[in-house]
Amino acid sequence: MPFSPVLPIVSALACLYLMLNLSVETWLRFLAWMLLGGIIYFGYGHRRNRLARREAAQSPPERAVV
Repeated sequence: MPFSPVLPIVSALACLYLMLNLSVETWLRFLAWMLLGGIIYFGYGHRRNRLARREAAQSPPERAVV
């Protein structure tokens, strides 16, 4: 059965139609939750970054140049 590009296009247009009919309050709540989620995601990743800890453990200590 050949690939038909009609279904993905119709689905995207249906989603766009639904999104355009949301209220401003809904969009503001969505943006607030996205911001909070992004802060948690990147904060957790920054604290649990294995690569940075591995590189810090392998590199010699830096000396101050006076």
